[in-house]
Amino acid sequence: MTAKVFRLVLTGAAGALLLAGCASTPPVSAVPPGETAAVAGTSAIDCQAFARRMAAYAAAQTDPAVTAMSSPDPLAAANTSAAEAEAGDDGEVADAAPPTLVTLPLFSVSPHRDQLPVGWQPWTINRNKTPTRYSMAEVDQRVVVHAKAESSASGLYVPLRDRDAGMLRWTWKTSGIIRNADNSHAPREDSPLRLFVAFDGDKGALPLKDQLMYEMARLTTGREMPYATLMYIWGGRRAEGSLVKNPHTDRVRMIVVDSGMKHANEWRCHERDLRADYRKAFGTDPGPVIAVGIMTDTDNTKSKAESWYGDIALD
Repeated sequence: MTAKVFRLVLTGAAGALLLAGCASTPPVSAVPPGETAAVAGTSAIDCQAFARRMAAYAAAQTDPAVTAMSSPDPLAAANTSAAEAEAGDDGEVADAAPPTLVTLPLFSVSPHRDQLPVGWQPWTINRNKTPTRYSMAEVDQRVVVHAKAESSASGLYVPLRDRDAGMLRWTWKTSGIIRNADNSHAPREDSPLRLFVAFDGDKGALPLKDQLMYEMARLTTGREMPYATLMYIWGGRRAEGSLVKNPHTDRVRMIVVDSGMKHANEWRCHERDLRADYRKAFGTDPGPVIAVGIMTDTDNTKSKAESWYGDIALD
């Protein structure tokens, strides 16, 4: 699974397929089209309990690939536009396949406080979008990833192998919401915080329209799209627990785990059962997890956002 694949994951292959939608903003009291009201439940947990579990997770990390691999600084690559970073001398776009890991490297235990842990990779939507700025920072006595977006969109991800859908835990914080964002409508589909999980599966069993979309992506990039993507977001107007269909494709479903300004500037800790969430979102059991990533994006609403991502664990 290469970097080009994940350019197609977030926002439902928007970068490669350039799909667009238009719709008026629905009344706040109504359940908007493409959304199922409050079916996924809330997931915030006590952050002290989260810290204890993450400490145990960090102690148990034994994947030799996490310490053995070497690669260019992913933060430098993530903060460079795709047009600058990927065009070779002949103008062709480079596409080196990143290695896959069994575990998610933790931000808090990075041996270099100014660099991402080895294994995290830059993820670009397309060559024409301004990248979101990511950096390592020590905030509230913890080492985290700091994201600053200004009419921009890009992310970071870890390719995984041999991972079943288990419990996903993470912590994050944002300074505020994107007030005019609406995740069910393509022209306003932004979020200050996203955590996405990509799954493998049998594409041949999908409806014809989905198979055609995958084929278009394969012909465009020479690579395969993930079978399905589950995304957790901080919403601006949707209720916590809402399940939102991506406006570009049914193969991406979003769950609102935080919403509004009530908890802005607070660390929020979450624990989700990936298998249960996948069943609610797609109606079937999930295949193997092939990637986990993060993204802060404001490109559609032409706005600004500042957010922080703490450690992420997949048990």
